[in-house]
Amino acid sequence: MRKLLVASMLALTVMASACKEPDPNKFETHIERIKDADKRPQGFSGLETLVKTVSTAQDNADLLQEFADKVVPVFEEVWDEAKEQQPKMLQMCLDIGHPGCAPVWNKAIMLDGSAEARDATLLALEGVKKAKADGSLDTVIAQLEKLIADPKNDDGERAGEVRGLLVDTLGAIGSPKALPVLISSLEQSEDKQPVGVHRKVAEALGVIGDASATDALLTATYRVPDAFTSTNIGEKVKIALASIGEPAVPRVVAMLKAEHDEVQKLAAKAGLDQVNVQNAAASFLGVIGSKAATADLVAYFPNKECATPQEDDKKKKDEEEETEEGDEEAPVIDTGGIRAVTANALGLIGDEAAVDALCSCSTWSKNPGDMFPIGEALGRIGGPKATACLENMIKNGVYAQDAVDNSDFVYEVRWESARFGVQAAGAEGVGAIKAAIAEASKDANVAKNTKSWETGIATLEKCATDAACYQSVLDDPNGDWFAREIAALNLARMSMGDEKVAESISKAFKVRNPDARATMAWLAGHVMQGKPCAKCADEFERILDDEKDSRPPKEYQLSVLMARYAMGKLRPTTAKGGGGGG
Repeated sequence: MRKLLVASMLALTVMASACKEPDPNKFETHIERIKDADKRPQGFSGLETLVKTVSTAQDNADLLQEFADKVVPVFEEVWDEAKEQQPKMLQMCLDIGHPGCAPVWNKAIMLDGSAEARDATLLALEGVKKAKADGSLDTVIAQLEKLIADPKNDDGERAGEVRGLLVDTLGAIGSPKALPVLISSLEQSEDKQPVGVHRKVAEALGVIGDASATDALLTATYRVPDAFTSTNIGEKVKIALASIGEPAVPRVVAMLKAEHDEVQKLAAKAGLDQVNVQNAAASFLGVIGSKAATADLVAYFPNKECATPQEDDKKKKDEEEETEEGDEEAPVIDTGGIRAVTANALGLIGDEAAVDALCSCSTWSKNPGDMFPIGEALGRIGGPKATACLENMIKNGVYAQDAVDNSDFVYEVRWESARFGVQAAGAEGVGAIKAAIAEASKDANVAKNTKSWETGIATLEKCATDAACYQSVLDDPNGDWFAREIAALNLARMSMGDEKVAESISKAFKVRNPDARATMAWLAGHVMQGKPCAKCADEFERILDDEKDSRPPKEYQLSVLMARYAMGKLRPTTAKGGGGGG
């Protein structure tokens, strides 16, 4: 009887086990059903529910890996026979975002002209991009190569959509292996590829940061016509060149010297003059910010005329009459415009070797068009020689009457130079700048407009050579904007290469003044001297993202552009030893 009872209990236990519902929180439960064609819809439904839970859970790395190990092989197995469920497989892989899904994505990235294949390709690419799945790298490259050779499957109303996402995906992966196809894409003519794709290619090349892309980037600005906006191909190229950094300088200098044959040819075809090309090169070199370009920019800076008095009206009139008598008119070169562009570039580089050239023209033209950028450049460079030059501008600078709105502004250069002088002076030179301001302030307009600089002077006198003091002023979000700007400049000069200082300056970009913002954006990259600072780039991105819907006034646009250049410089690239994307 006892044996019979035990046997009955064992039987009941077995029956209970057999009737127990499979655990819905186990991947295996749904995998078995997916393998069974009759139970497949139920299996996918249950798996979708589980994936939503897993993908949003905290500390889920083990579960994501388990999905890649256990579920992905099953998706591969049933892919061809489960066509109706292919979008679900792709969506789950996107939600999971694990690079182990690459085999599934590789099956889906295939265009045949149908809407279904296009949608599947786009969904798969979103997954590859999210996961930065290098296991799909070859597939993505091959698909982009096909579309470059024959874009018919990416034309129509949504032309360029697939190519754009392919490029974005290659940028996210960040592999140098993608350089040939990306360069090939950038070299496409506008009739074969939408300009929006060209912009994305420039971004992707910046992520990789390899100097081999420099020539393609430089020529793109002349090959691809684009609207004059803050996000056009020219701006994207600037950011990419900033990402490449000093290794790009030789080819950009060749462009500056009119020795880049392909740029010369394309510019001539577009009807652009030589000065346009050279000024563009100077602007690129400023954004890169390497001292390796200083000597060539100084050589380009037109300062010979600044050594002699300006031409008088009679001489100008005589020359005009000679031209009217039949002499062939020589092309007019805007040397003031060249000085402005070059001075700005030299200021962004921040090399004291440029001071003599800049100073030689600092008060010559009487035109704010070049005098202002010269003074601004001297303020950024700083040091005793720059300070002495600015001292002279404060005391003797004057704008021509016909160059300003009214006579109240002929001495505007003096109060502008006072700001730059405080920037340049440091604790050692602030006394001389104060004295120059006092002398210039005999004019009521100068006196009124230099009061704003008193907080910066006070900061220099208080902090002197105390880095901790400058750090405290910089970090105060409620502090005066000019005091914070002066603190940032002096702290930077004492801490070149210090990543923590660069990060503090990046955070101070939020200061509510457009001029100070531009300084903070430039200075964060300048401090790092070509080295990456991911936290700095993230900080700029966070601030810009937080403010993108607030429509800041147009006077803030320069600081936004400067922040983008800084992000290009500071973001780790493949070539700098960092990972791709991000």
